[in-house]
Amino acid sequence: MADFFGTSTATDAWLMASALPNLLFSTINGAITVTVVPLMTQADAEYSPRSVARFLNEVFTALFLISAGLIALGEVFAPLIMHLMAPGFHGRELRLTIDMTRIMIPTIFFWGIAGLVVGILQEREEYVTPAISPMMVNIVRILTIVILGHFWGIRGVAAGFTLAVISQLLVTVPSLHKMGIHLHFRWHFSHPLLKKMINMAGPFFLTSSVGSVGVIVDRILASSLVAGSIAALNYSYVLVQMPIGLVISSLSTPIYTRLAQHHSHREDDTFRQLAMRGFRLVLLIIVPMTIWYIALRIPLLQLLYQRGAFNARSTALTSGTLLYFALGLPGFSLSFYLQRLFFATQDTKSPSRFSIATILINIIGDIILVHFMKADGLALATSFATWVNAALLTWKALQPRYNQNLQFRRTLTALGLAGGLMLVATLAVSHLLHLNHLHSFIGLIAGLASTVILSGLVFIGVLTWLRFPDLREMEQKLVRRLLAAH
Repeated sequence: MADFFGTSTATDAWLMASALPNLLFSTINGAITVTVVPLMTQADAEYSPRSVARFLNEVFTALFLISAGLIALGEVFAPLIMHLMAPGFHGRELRLTIDMTRIMIPTIFFWGIAGLVVGILQEREEYVTPAISPMMVNIVRILTIVILGHFWGIRGVAAGFTLAVISQLLVTVPSLHKMGIHLHFRWHFSHPLLKKMINMAGPFFLTSSVGSVGVIVDRILASSLVAGSIAALNYSYVLVQMPIGLVISSLSTPIYTRLAQHHSHREDDTFRQLAMRGFRLVLLIIVPMTIWYIALRIPLLQLLYQRGAFNARSTALTSGTLLYFALGLPGFSLSFYLQRLFFATQDTKSPSRFSIATILINIIGDIILVHFMKADGLALATSFATWVNAALLTWKALQPRYNQNLQFRRTLTALGLAGGLMLVATLAVSHLLHLNHLHSFIGLIAGLASTVILSGLVFIGVLTWLRFPDLREMEQKLVRRLLAAH
């Protein structure tokens, strides 16, 4: 996208058109996935296999009906929706946005079904196929950007996005069939777990849509800023969300399934130990990544984006938004993990209440800061709001129901000291290597790799010296495996 379209008005139009089908309705996918896991665990324990199949078929049918209604409304009212969402768009840019919205609205149905299928697979502890699913989406998206984007421009990108969302079903549905699960229409909505799922899915949708609502509000306000502002926000937000999608999600998914099982079986001590260990591991992973994003943002943007239509102006425009989004990376990560911790216990009220406060804080911050800092202010408001959400969730998680031996102060002290020394090391090495002034591809890779390795060693060394509990256990397991292999 950066190479073909850069920070152009076409990119801004595509990002605004994708706001509802991509951001908001992909959140429905997550809501369905997360609510299915604990309910499937309960169904397996309390109902017959035939009753479980009936429950899943009723969910499938309900999703079809709701999606069909939303798609019809979206197609008819796309012009009105875009007039409201993109007040700064006019003429060709607005018409382009409306066309692409109509192309992508049908993904609502496929997002919902994909969420259901992935939730079933995860509950059955099948993680390989759900992991391949987003890979398939990305592969199809890249191919269609290159092929359809070349022949049909930005409209081809929109069509490719729709094909990419559909493609994940080609990977996940066959795995479902191998388990003997076949989804069919069932028009009698009588299963007691269906009502329970609706009651759970609403609060979870509200909880998980905090980030999506923030991005949508950012785009609405940025539509009146200089051309490319929406694109700059998106390019930086994508980078900041990568550690969550690739690492934190991979860590949280199996933990979430096990937490739901421990809670269902009333294994309270095991539940609390695993819950707090996951908390420490999230921080252990995300603190160094946050420091790298903040200190190395310019060479990182030059390496990943600066080519083709993405020029030096685009890098300058994006570097500010990346800085302020990166400040919120620990908040994004903790919120992602802790929301699943509460939903493993079927506690939907606490995170949904915090989400309402977070959304309001984000909107107020956006309205205030956009006047002083433009696109950078929108990024900063989002990061501040997600820190508030993380702080509220952490406060709730420290209560005895969830907490056992978190070692909260020791954890923060150790990570704070190690992170501070790592930041100094990162800035020193990048300055010595003149990273901000390198432009060759090989030079940027070598410089970034050297800086990351050296600063990472400082981080690990300090934590080892401070005897950070989970790190010592990971090191011991690694040593034992190396010795066994030898």
